[in-house]
Amino acid sequence: MKKNYYTLLSLSILTALYSVSSSAELKHQCLFGVPHFIGEKVSGDPNSLPIYIEADSAELNQPKYARYEGNVDIKQGNRHLKTEIADIKQTGIGEGVQRYAYVAGGFHYSDDLINLSGDNGKLHLNTKNADIANVSYHFVDRQGRGKAEQLELRENYRLMKNASFTSCLQSDDAWQIEAAEMKQYIKEEYAEMWHARFKIYGVPVFYTPYFQLPIGDRRRTGLLIPDLGGSSRDGYWFSQPFYWNIAPNFDATITPKYMSLRGWQLDNEFRYLTQIGEGKIAGEYLHNDRYDKFTSSDRSRYLIHWKHNSNFLQNWRLNIDYTRVSDKSYFTDLSSSYGNSTDGYADQNFRIAYYQPNYYVAISAKQFQIFDSAVIGPYRVLPQIDFNYNKNGLVTTPLDFSVFAQVAHFENKSSLMPRAWRFHFEPTVGLPLTNRYGNVNIEAKLYATHYNQIKGNSTEAENVQKTINRVLPQIKIDLQTLLASNNTFIEGYTQTLEPRVQYLYRPYRNQSNIGSRRNTDYLGFGYDSALLQQDYFSLFRDRRYSGLDRIASANQFTLGGTTRFYDNQSNERFNLSLGQIYYIRDSRIDESDANSTHGSSSSWALESNWRINPQWNWRGSYQYDTRLKETSLANTTLEFNPQGNNLVQLNFRYASQSYIDQNLTLGVNRYNQDIKQLGVTVAWDLTDNWSVVAHHYQDLALKKPVDQYLGIRYNSCCWSVGLGAKRNVTARPYQQDNKLHYDNSVAINFELRGLGNDHRSGIDDMLRKGKLSYIKAFSLY
Repeated sequence: MKKNYYTLLSLSILTALYSVSSSAELKHQCLFGVPHFIGEKVSGDPNSLPIYIEADSAELNQPKYARYEGNVDIKQGNRHLKTEIADIKQTGIGEGVQRYAYVAGGFHYSDDLINLSGDNGKLHLNTKNADIANVSYHFVDRQGRGKAEQLELRENYRLMKNASFTSCLQSDDAWQIEAAEMKQYIKEEYAEMWHARFKIYGVPVFYTPYFQLPIGDRRRTGLLIPDLGGSSRDGYWFSQPFYWNIAPNFDATITPKYMSLRGWQLDNEFRYLTQIGEGKIAGEYLHNDRYDKFTSSDRSRYLIHWKHNSNFLQNWRLNIDYTRVSDKSYFTDLSSSYGNSTDGYADQNFRIAYYQPNYYVAISAKQFQIFDSAVIGPYRVLPQIDFNYNKNGLVTTPLDFSVFAQVAHFENKSSLMPRAWRFHFEPTVGLPLTNRYGNVNIEAKLYATHYNQIKGNSTEAENVQKTINRVLPQIKIDLQTLLASNNTFIEGYTQTLEPRVQYLYRPYRNQSNIGSRRNTDYLGFGYDSALLQQDYFSLFRDRRYSGLDRIASANQFTLGGTTRFYDNQSNERFNLSLGQIYYIRDSRIDESDANSTHGSSSSWALESNWRINPQWNWRGSYQYDTRLKETSLANTTLEFNPQGNNLVQLNFRYASQSYIDQNLTLGVNRYNQDIKQLGVTVAWDLTDNWSVVAHHYQDLALKKPVDQYLGIRYNSCCWSVGLGAKRNVTARPYQQDNKLHYDNSVAINFELRGLGNDHRSGIDDMLRKGKLSYIKAFSLY
C-alpha cells in the first residue's frame, strides 16, 4: 500500500510539472460555444418601436395585410426574424392596433434572451409573445438549449410541450432532461418539469413526475447533487442534500445521510440575513451510532452550531460563536463542516458591545467544551464586562492616555474548583517621541486587580484566600528606528534596517494564591491564563501569559530588528526578523522554580519571508532555546505557484520534546517525542478539463504517514465528476502509545454544470480536504 501510494503521488507531481498549459480557460471555451447578442440592446415599449422588413418580393394590402417572400428579414428592436415567407397582419386602429407575423416553411428568430429555429409560428409584434411549432432553442450569452414540439413564448415564461433541456454545448449530449411539459420562468431563472426523464448519453436513468431545475444564478428550492463514498469508519455512505429557498434573505439545506456502519444522520443548516445581522444555525444528529469503537452507553450523537454577526443602532455590535457536540470524540469519529479532529475545543462565546470614537463597552460570556482527557476543564466566564478608553494628546499635552477595565465572574463545573469575581483596572500613560531618526515610546502602566474567591462546594475542595488585592506598576521604553539605503549588494533594490530595543520593568508579586493550586487533573492556569507561545513579534509583548491572573515580573531588555528588501516598484521581496530577550532578573509569578525563566536570555526567535519571484515564495521561522541548548521550534514552507490554481508546496515543521513538555498545560500527559513532519501538496489544472490535488504528510519521528489525500476531478462545460481518496490518523479508545490507527475513505461527487456561471475547477474544494488542509502561509504578496 505504501509503495503504491508514493508511486501515485509521484505520478501526480510529475504530470503536474510537465503538463502543457491550456490555451483558454474552460469558462471562456464554454461561453464561446453559445450564441451571443450582436449589436446594441434596445429598450422601450415594443409597440412604439419601428419595424424594418427586407425581402425579394412583397405584396401589400395596406394597412391590414402584407406578404413577403424570399430572404425575408424582419427587425424590431432586439428581435430579428429570418424566413422565406412571412405574412404580416394588422388589426385595430390608433392605440389599439395589433400586429402579427405568421411564418411557415422554416425560420430563425433571435433576441437578447433566446435563439429559436422552427417550422412555423405566430409572432406578436407588439410584445414578445410567440407560438411556435417544432422548435429548437438556445439561450443567448449563457448555456442552455433544447427542443420542443410546441413553444408558447411570453414576456415572463416559456411553456413547452414534449420538450428537452441540457446545458451541454452543441454536438454534446452527455445529459439531457426530457419532459411532457416544461415551463421556464425567465426572471426567476428556473424551470418546472412534469413527467421528467433524466438521460445520460440518451439512456434514461431517472424518472420523476415533477422536477425543478435552476437555469441561472438565482437560488432555487430543490434537490442538490448527492455525495456518495465509503470509509473504514463509516462504511458505505450516501447523502442527499435538499435546498430550501425560504425567502430572498433566508435559506436552509437539509441533508439526510446514510452510513452502512453507523446508521442515519440528519444535517441541517439555516442561513439568514436581516437588518440587524447575518449568520447561520446548524445541527447534526445521529440517533443511534452503531460505530463499534464508540464506547458510550448513550448512542445518540449531535452537534449544535450558531454563528451570528450584527451591527445595529449605528454603534452596537453583537457577535455569537457557539458550537457544542454530544461527546469529546465527535469530531474524531464524524466528519463535520463545523469542526475538525485537530481542534482541541469548541468555542461557546457571546459578546455585545457599544462603540464610540474614544471608547467602547462590551458584555460577553465565554466557555469552552474541551476534547482533552483532563478531569477538570477550564473555567467559564459569565458575565465579563470590558471598558476601553483611548485619548491621544491628553489636555493639550503630548501624552497619550488609555484605560482598560474589566469585571469578570468565573465558575467551573468541578465542585473541587473555587469560584471568583475579578475586578481589574489598568490605566496607561504614554509619551510618544518622534523625529526623522526614529521614535521612542515611554509608557507607564498600572495593573490593579481585586479578587473575591469562594471555595468549591466539595468537601475535598482546597481552601482559598477569600480576598486578594494585587497592584503591579509597569514601565516600558520602546525605541525603534528605520534606516534605508539604495547602496545594497543587490543592484536595483532598496534595503531597510529596522532595529528595535525595548526595556520592560514590572516588580514581582507572588500570585500562587490566585485560583487553584492543584498540580494534577486541572486543565488551566489561574482562571483564564495560559503561557503564550513565543515568536519574534511576541518578544515585544508586555506579558508572558494570556489572561490577567498571571502577570509575571519583568526586568529585561528585548533586542530585535528587521531588514527588508524592496524592488524598484517598491514591492517588498524579502524580510528577516531576529530577536531575543535578555533578563536582568528571572521572570517569576510565584515561588515555584518551574514557573520562572532560567538563564540570562530567552530563546532566539527568527522569522523570514522571501518572494523569490512571482512564482516562488518561501517562509521560515526558527527558535533556539538557550536554556535547553537546542532547537525548540522550526518550520519552513516553499511554494511554487506559476499561475491560477496551480501550486506545489513543500513544508516542514519541528518541535522538540522538551519544548512541548514544558509548555503543556497541567494535567496533560507528556508527549514523549519530538514532532518532525514533512508535507507536500500538489494542486494543478492539468488541462481545461482535468484537475488533481494530492498531499502527503509524513511523521519522520514515527516513520509513518499521518495524512494523505488524492483527489481527481474532470470538468466539462455541462458536468463534472470528482473522486477523492484519503487516509489519515485517527484516535481509538485506550490505544497504546506510538500505535497509529488510520481511517481510509473514498468519496465520489457528480455535478451538473452550466446552469449558472460557476466554471471553477474544484481545486479550492479539494485543497480543504483532509485533517491538514492547505494553508497559504506567505505575507509578501
